[in-house]
Amino acid sequence: MFRNVIISLNTKSVFITFKHFLSTTQLYYQTYNEHQFQPNTKLFDELVHIASPSYQNPFETVLNAVQGSNQLYIIHHIEQNSPILCYSLVQYGKEITLLNHHQKIPVVFYRFVIMNNKYKNTGVIIKLFEYFYHQMQKQKEKQSELPLLFYYTTATPSIIYLTDQIFKNTIPAINDYYRKFTDDEWHIVNELRRLRNWPIVMKSSNINPFVIKGIMKARYSTSEQMRIEKIMKKTNYKMFQDLNINEMNGNRLLRYTFI
Repeated sequence: MFRNVIISLNTKSVFITFKHFLSTTQLYYQTYNEHQFQPNTKLFDELVHIASPSYQNPFETVLNAVQGSNQLYIIHHIEQNSPILCYSLVQYGKEITLLNHHQKIPVVFYRFVIMNNKYKNTGVIIKLFEYFYHQMQKQKEKQSELPLLFYYTTATPSIIYLTDQIFKNTIPAINDYYRKFTDDEWHIVNELRRLRNWPIVMKSSNINPFVIKGIMKARYSTSEQMRIEKIMKKTNYKMFQDLNINEMNGNRLLRYTFI
């Protein structure tokens, strides 16, 4: 079953350019379990349609994200049968072990997030992150004695900016990605790499452990690449350039934090 939540938004924490849209809009939140968004469903086709302007091969991109996810979060307009504004695909149910600990802790992988092309730059997507954060807090309450680790990969500065509005103390920080990482941080990164079948890196190597090379087959469309380049120039984020993270080569930046 899916859960429906209707929320009237306040806009105190949203950019002034977003305020008109958000202050005059009620949003309809839905959560779906994995059997409801598999291929050959109407919902899967909608997910592919939303991704089409942003990816060269939207079907394969969404299929790959769906196959590794067990929860889907969607935001609609309040109107009945309104289009999807944005959605994210998330994987729950995995665990890792912390350094010098035997007990496993739960981890949540934020696999995929995308905005309807018509509603980009409206601020709606940050409401999706806020909703997801509240869902994770509920998850944390089920095992309150254990930390809950949230992680994601990205090749775009906009996702970093948005997640940093909601999730605090994310590693690596945007102004601290060349520092010497601790043994605990190295261990967590390699635990996540093992979980995803990505290559393990040695601390003795001259490699930034948070830079994951060649893991993504998905490629952005030309228009999306141009949009991202504009964002990079506007925000002056040099992280991807400094770390040689090239989306066209399937490279991604890994980040994590504890809830």
